Amino acid sequence: MLGRRGLIVGTLFAASLLAQPAAQAQSAADSYPSKPIRIIVPFAAGGSVDAIARVLAERMQAHWGQPVLVESRPGASTQIGTAVLASSPPDGYTVMIAVSNHTTNPILRKELPYDTLKDFQPIGLIARTPIVAYANPKFPPNDLKELKEFSKTHPEPINFGSAGAGSMTHLTAELFKLDSKIDMQHIVYKGGTPALMDVIAGHIPMTFATVGQALQNYRAGQVKPLGISSERRYASVPDIPTFKEQGFDVVTTEWFGMLAPAGTPRPIVDKLNGEIRRIIALPGLGDRLTAIELVSSTPEELGDFIKSEMDKLSPVVRQIGLAGSQ
Repeated sequence: MLGRRGLIVGTLFAASLLAQPAAQAQSAADSYPSKPIRIIVPFAAGGSVDAIARVLAERMQAHWGQPVLVESRPGASTQIGTAVLASSPPDGYTVMIAVSNHTTNPILRKELPYDTLKDFQPIGLIARTPIVAYANPKFPPNDLKELKEFSKTHPEPINFGSAGAGSMTHLTAELFKLDSKIDMQHIVYKGGTPALMDVIAGHIPMTFATVGQALQNYRAGQVKPLGISSERRYASVPDIPTFKEQGFDVVTTEWFGMLAPAGTPRPIVDKLNGEIRRIIALPGLGDRLTAIELVSSTPEELGDFIKSEMDKLSPVVRQIGLAGSQ
């Protein structure tokens, strides 16, 4: 009888020990956030990722009553900012806005200071947008078909910028380069904004960027669009012809999602995911993020999406000869 009683007590004690981490995680979530939150942007300030992060930060801060800070950590095709996230405490107080580089860096680079799948906890998708080929207004071609004709009479490579090696803006350019057979040379920048500024200044003739990143510059006549990578004409810029309607088989989409360090307690993950969904559903938010399509997902859906993007983009990166090149 004593043996049986001891077994019951031991079982109950073990169960209580197992329940403690879950209870502690729930307790942390109940009081979350109780201090400032940091949103890492792995690009230079001023681009689409920065704009999304600042809108989220503003709304999160207003709702939760805690400071939400946007921290720019550009460089190495998002590797620098991503490494900062990977080494941060898994407590929900450091998150990052990830884009397509997150899925191409493992293919592009021989070594990374983190594991793309194991070191991060997906929170949720936020938005997506197609890519536009923007040019300096003085650059002779006015669309992609004219660009191809221009290249036939100008044997030197046509320089272009992007948000960085392996970014969706870069891959879109490389896919267009393959399809069009135009000799083009990638000029590497630490983000899409510096590349755009050099196009406006006339230092390079063109760049590939998200719609919103250069929308104001386009409307001001500082750049001209040659084509857009959406399947059909994009609602916010219906006058820009698609790559496909100009005869080039290129359709791409940049995505934006929030990540936290691996090991972030599930109740906090759910709280962050719920906050993203709440913000995305707010009326008028699209006016602040012009030309960006707002979306949402569960953490699991973002995790599955990241894996599928890695599988889809691996052959593309290998086809253009960039696998393991950095």
